[in-house]
Amino acid sequence: MKVALYARVSRDDLHCENQKLVLDEWCKRESVANATYFFEEVSSRKTRPEKEKVLQGFRKGDFDTIVCVKLDRFARSLQELIMDIEGIVNSGGRFVAISNGMDFQKKSYNASQQLMLNIFGAFAQFEREMIRERTLDGLARAKAQGKKLGRPRKVIV
Repeated sequence: MKVALYARVSRDDLHCENQKLVLDEWCKRESVANATYFFEEVSSRKTRPEKEKVLQGFRKGDFDTIVCVKLDRFARSLQELIMDIEGIVNSGGRFVAISNGMDFQKKSYNASQQLMLNIFGAFAQFEREMIRERTLDGLARAKAQGKKLGRPRKVIV
């Protein structure tokens, strides 16, 4: 088994250490001796270079299994999640989301697993949208209170 272990954090002041511990434990349980770690600690909303390396490695045959801690750490939208996982599974690969208890592979990928993937993905996207709405509400309140928003302006001398 050729395994890629993927972890992602949402802010640059966070680290993947807790996710690494979960990934390490999974490797012990599955008797995986050699796996490659990919940590996405600096990314933007549109680009995640480490995830792209994982997917490229899978397409080239470097990996046959991709493991992450949670579905919401792997993808940022329901559409992206389903497209990526179905691409992996339909190409004969395996995708594991440890904390969600999901292990997808072609021989067992059935209607029930597809439903669970869609439900968990929909909840992850819902949670993300709720966070976005709260953030926008907070910014609107701060602006109404006269607080300056955004980055400090650069002083050109």
